[in-house]
Amino acid sequence: MGVNVSTEQRVLDVVLSFAEDDTLPELLRHVVESACELIEAPYGALAVINGHKELTEFGSHHDGQVQITSGDPRSIGVADFLGAPIKVHDETFGNLFLAGKPEFTAQDRYILSALSTAAGSAVGHLDRYEQARKREVWLRAAAEVTTDLLMGTNGRDALYLVARTARRTANADFAAVVLPDQNGELVIEVTDGGRYDAEGVRVPKEGTATYRVFGSGQGECHDEGRLAAVPGASAIVPLRVGERTIGVLIVARPPGEPSFDDPELIEAFAAQAALVLEFTRARGDTERLAVLEDRDRIARDLHDLVIQRLFGLGLGLQGLTGTSKPQVVERISGFVEEVDHTIREIRRTIFSLQEPPSGGTSLRGQLLNAVHESAQLLGFEPDVSLEGPLDSVVPDQVRPDLLATLREALTNVVRHARAKHVAVAVSVDRTVTSLELMVKDDGRGLPLADDSGGVPHHAGGLANMAARARRHHGDCAVDSIPGAGVSITWFVPLVLQEARWR
Repeated sequence: MGVNVSTEQRVLDVVLSFAEDDTLPELLRHVVESACELIEAPYGALAVINGHKELTEFGSHHDGQVQITSGDPRSIGVADFLGAPIKVHDETFGNLFLAGKPEFTAQDRYILSALSTAAGSAVGHLDRYEQARKREVWLRAAAEVTTDLLMGTNGRDALYLVARTARRTANADFAAVVLPDQNGELVIEVTDGGRYDAEGVRVPKEGTATYRVFGSGQGECHDEGRLAAVPGASAIVPLRVGERTIGVLIVARPPGEPSFDDPELIEAFAAQAALVLEFTRARGDTERLAVLEDRDRIARDLHDLVIQRLFGLGLGLQGLTGTSKPQVVERISGFVEEVDHTIREIRRTIFSLQEPPSGGTSLRGQLLNAVHESAQLLGFEPDVSLEGPLDSVVPDQVRPDLLATLREALTNVVRHARAKHVAVAVSVDRTVTSLELMVKDDGRGLPLADDSGGVPHHAGGLANMAARARRHHGDCAVDSIPGAGVSITWFVPLVLQEARWR
């Protein structure tokens, strides 16, 4: 079949001009318009088969213009029409139709076939270009997030940054970062955009894509959201660090907006963001650990070096009182009191150094505060020993009774003992199976009950201490020597506490 030279040149020019179109709608209009002009058909149509096979566009050619409307060549009553498929990567992208011409020739069929082939190549080129452009956009977004996080953005600000960047890059209306809480339940930690006030909302476990993605580590896209707060199209991808999923990233569009066709790019962004989030979290933990270690070192130096030297200085000064004149003794006693005051201030400094940097009061801090409060009534500072991982292993339900027992024991010393020295020891044993509180004084001891055969009388506060211990399957022992003081040992097994409250 022959095609004259001028027609071949025109077809070639049209085919080459397809490369100048930057967007798919422009290219499709150009294809329909060019086909109508070259074949002199008044009507042209390009039926695009997308993922849902819904879009059909119909162009009518009048006076050199193409008007795109919905329909089909047969809908305008045209019986004779010419069609050719447009294939992209061996898959049918759509069908190009021409109608309204009295008779289509073999040359018309050849031209339409050439145009449809060229259109398929142009669409494929545009598709590759668009994918490359999207990939570049997501890579740039991941690089920006990485830079900001490594420059010091952390905590919730880091999560907001990830959500905000993902929403903008995906052209989405809403984004959320979902993380597991301490019980392993998924909670919407931060959100960005949209009209959804979902922060702090727990994700339902049954039948939700979020839990599925978190468990499988595989992203999903949905035309309709599976979360009540996200009614439109959504992409739900895991925040993965190696083989471990630390959370889920959700981006969503309002109802009626197109679905996400690039889940692998969102997933790659989420993986990069998760890696940097985990790195910044680890870096923050390392920095906090360094601070705590430094504070612990300072506390040890103050306790082991400074306080011991001050004790030695105080004892040395007291030793001079027996060989000095009354005026000198008075001055030395003043210096000794000043040394004692300095020791108490250093101890308080040590206690503050041992507090957590979050500002909350730890169990150690609460115990030390209780002892310090009693010192104002006793007139001297009790000796304190705190051993073992008290803050991490003593259950919350035990702590109030431990503190109440300590306060009650110290109050009894203030009221009845007339003691000059008190020792307080709270410890968790090396096997982390028991908690023990001991309060010992050098006072008068407990009064003996007349009918007890010389056994100390356990009344009032002592009975309360024993009841608090038994509440947690423990016990309370009281040893008293008249004129030599009282020793109270309060014991609670930690293994039973863990089993009971797990």
